[in-house]
Amino acid sequence: MSGESADGTVESDSGGPAEAPAALVLGGGGARAAYQTGVLHYVGEAFPEASVPLMTGVSAGSINAAHLAADPGPWKDRTARLVRYWEDLTADDVFAPRSPWTIARSMLWGRRPSKRQTLLDTAPLRAYLDRRLPTDDTGRLTGVADNIEAGRLEGLAISTSNYATLQTVTWVQGGSMRDWERPNRIGRRTILSLDHVMASTALPMVFPAVRLGDAWYGDGGLRMLDPLAPAVHLGADRLFVVSTRYERSQAEANRSARTPAYPSLFQMMGILANVLMLDVLEHDAAVLRRINRLVRKLRPEEHEPLQPIDLLVLRPSVDLGALAGDYQMDLGGAMGRLLSAVQWRTDPPPDWWSMLLFQPDYLDRLLEIGYNDAQRQHDRIEAFFAREPIDQSASVSFRS
Repeated sequence: MSGESADGTVESDSGGPAEAPAALVLGGGGARAAYQTGVLHYVGEAFPEASVPLMTGVSAGSINAAHLAADPGPWKDRTARLVRYWEDLTADDVFAPRSPWTIARSMLWGRRPSKRQTLLDTAPLRAYLDRRLPTDDTGRLTGVADNIEAGRLEGLAISTSNYATLQTVTWVQGGSMRDWERPNRIGRRTILSLDHVMASTALPMVFPAVRLGDAWYGDGGLRMLDPLAPAVHLGADRLFVVSTRYERSQAEANRSARTPAYPSLFQMMGILANVLMLDVLEHDAAVLRRINRLVRKLRPEEHEPLQPIDLLVLRPSVDLGALAGDYQMDLGGAMGRLLSAVQWRTDPPPDWWSMLLFQPDYLDRLLEIGYNDAQRQHDRIEAFFAREPIDQSASVSFRS
């Protein structure tokens, strides 16, 4: 099991196995997480014997991670079932709109903090997950414990944000790791439940916070500056990362810059959504690649106990935010009224809209794009599972 030193590098907390396991790292993106599912669908079909015993998820990625970690079937069957979950999903399964009157009454006359102060109610999502995931009467993810006991899974980590302390708190079940504490982020062993998943997906002001113990928690991507760290803490030496962020070329960036309109509220929302949930993962991956290149230039006796950790990042071949502009959905309630009052569709690619667009035709398109993107990256994926060198791989770890 590995952790991080005070200066930010990664070190071993215990001897660990001779060949450390691979970890699946799934970030946020709301409805865009359907893209992750498309990628995993191809991986399950093309590599049915693949072993990914460690899983980490944040925000919408925690839903996919929880599904895969709790499903008792073989890898191929798990990924296929996850696809069916997304194919059946609608906006009504995720949230219900709140009326302006309900929100105003709660804010002005509520005697205590109320979930009704948020724009959307996620009770439908909790009910949907409760039907789909193996749980007990308290909401604990019993399938996770069963898979760990059967050896199909070594550990699952779900990250949240503590609204009181502003810390990122990663909740872990399984593995041999100890609790960790770093500036603004900590790791805690626990028995994971639906509450942890719901907390990780709770967008501030949009989705209600969730109480875990004696504190309120929200979306895990809010202050998560090191999204790859939980997987390293679990002991992984290879990270399979599925990002939902499209990487624009400079030519595309130049075209997007030619807009005479003043940045609107919704354009700013899209920028913040990308910064908080998507850009940090890409930055962390870039840092790990840089450190890895430096370590590889050292002689073995000079970098011991430093060892490289392979990193494979798969990302969309098309802009999923821009794609969302082609689809319609009536949110209703306070948010629907707000949208109808603003000409938001004249903005640049509506990234914020793509995160709430749980519309079947949009989700189907993301599943298809993810599947095709993974198919095109077959050779790199094959090299990853074969423990062969991967182009632009990354990271470094201390091993004792």
